[in-house]
Amino acid sequence: MRKKIVLILAALLFLMFVHYFYMGCKAPSMNNEVRKVYTKDWVELSKGATAYETANLDVEEDLVVLIHGFSIPSIIWNNTFAFLKKSGNPVLRYDLYGRGLSDRPSAKYNEIFFVEQLHELLAKVAPNRNVVLCGLSMGGAISVAYANQYSAHVKKIILIDAAGLEMPLPFIGKLLKLPLLGDYLGRLFAPLAMDRSFDSNFTTKPEESIKALSMIQIGYAGYSDAIVSTLRNMPLYGMKNEILLLSSKKIPTLILWGLRDKVIPFANAAEFKKLLPHAKLAVFENSGHVPVVDEPDLAHKKIESFLSP
Repeated sequence: MRKKIVLILAALLFLMFVHYFYMGCKAPSMNNEVRKVYTKDWVELSKGATAYETANLDVEEDLVVLIHGFSIPSIIWNNTFAFLKKSGNPVLRYDLYGRGLSDRPSAKYNEIFFVEQLHELLAKVAPNRNVVLCGLSMGGAISVAYANQYSAHVKKIILIDAAGLEMPLPFIGKLLKLPLLGDYLGRLFAPLAMDRSFDSNFTTKPEESIKALSMIQIGYAGYSDAIVSTLRNMPLYGMKNEILLLSSKKIPTLILWGLRDKVIPFANAAEFKKLLPHAKLAVFENSGHVPVVDEPDLAHKKIESFLSP
């Protein structure tokens, strides 16, 4: 009986192994032809191509850099990018490695990896520019790490429902962190996880293009692997020391937070404010995880006021 159970388990593991590689092989690779379809600009960096969009680079003011979160790519910034462009602010948004229309290199997706992507991108697209970092969720954690390393040209920081402090990890997240099993489950359930995330991220219905491109990105090889690697290696829950280090630099900071955030506890807003006592905190009562989508007019007014000299 025991031998039979062992054989069944071995067969299941073998089938999972084959299915895992099948899912990887059947998915097309992200490439320049795909990027052309979506009219994105892109630039080759040391770890691969990064898709980006800019506006008003000829304006000699600090460049606002929009850094998206864990899974939804830079299209999440549609409202904010359009607002800043219309306001005359120089602005850059881009897709993090593994997401959107950027390449999905095989790497350890940690804060060093993402910081260097941004550093190389700025060197190519907007060299020698001072910047305002505007990070949403995981983009907030990347902003903290970047500002600590390259503080000389970071003039202001905007943190929107930022990751970096303790928060509950969903059961599926715990499974994805497991070796082997997590890799398999990541490829298997990535579309379902993305689809369901729209219910938890917003209190309003975002424009269709945001969900459409977010779902399209999953179909290209490397997306789920990047998500799993990020979950394992990016300190989404443990950047308290980095935030304290940032506080010592006294960079003007604005914290925006949705009161109805279901992704990162609202209590983390107060904790961020405690760790960054010089920061300004704005709360949006009718917003979930993304105030710039749920209450764009109010959020953009706060951002515009903060950007003013």
